[in-house]
Amino acid sequence: MSQTSRKKSVKTSKKLKATSFMAMCISCGLFLGFGLGAMLNNVLLVTLIGLLSGAAIGYYIDKKNGIAYTQPRH
Repeated sequence: MSQTSRKKSVKTSKKLKATSFMAMCISCGLFLGFGLGAMLNNVLLVTLIGLLSGAAIGYYIDKKNGIAYTQPRH
């Protein structure tokens, strides 16, 4: 079979949507904070710190990936 008789597959460029990491980061912060809080005998405070840090990290990653949480102005 010669090379000219082979059909080349046409690649179509699909634009992938960015995926939000916010929920995953908040969940990781919650579980990490709960586990560390249990070890440090201060569950509530360390869990809240874990939630806040997870939310901040998730927001930063989403902002870097181009995910907006506000609606654009018309």
